[in-house]
Amino acid sequence: MKRLTLAALLLVPAAWAGPLDQPYAIITSDRAPSADPLLRYVTINRVDGQPVAAADYNKSVVPPGKRQVIVDLPPRQGLRVATQRTFQVEASACMRYFVMAKLESATSENWTPVVRSSELIPECQTQFKSFERK
Repeated sequence: MKRLTLAALLLVPAAWAGPLDQPYAIITSDRAPSADPLLRYVTINRVDGQPVAAADYNKSVVPPGKRQVIVDLPPRQGLRVATQRTFQVEASACMRYFVMAKLESATSENWTPVVRSSELIPECQTQFKSFERK
């Protein structure tokens, strides 16, 4: 009985562990202006099937690895309907990925989600110095 209680107590902290308690990555929309008129802002809808709340400022904190990301391109001039695409991001530990839409042309409904840029997350790297980046 004592072993069972001890085992249960050891598992409790693991249940409380949040996404920032281990090396993580962030997938977010890129709001920075672009000189390329074919790059547009997207809304991060879901990551690995989990909805991204508007309160999260359009970002998702995820463990490293292959992530399935669903993004929405809001309606734009001449088009009345938002469109949605799914793509894969290979997320490395302690990296932030900025996602945008790359339009085929200014008047086309065709577009592709792209990772416009990525950057190291200094606070993550400092917290998890012992991890190896791949």
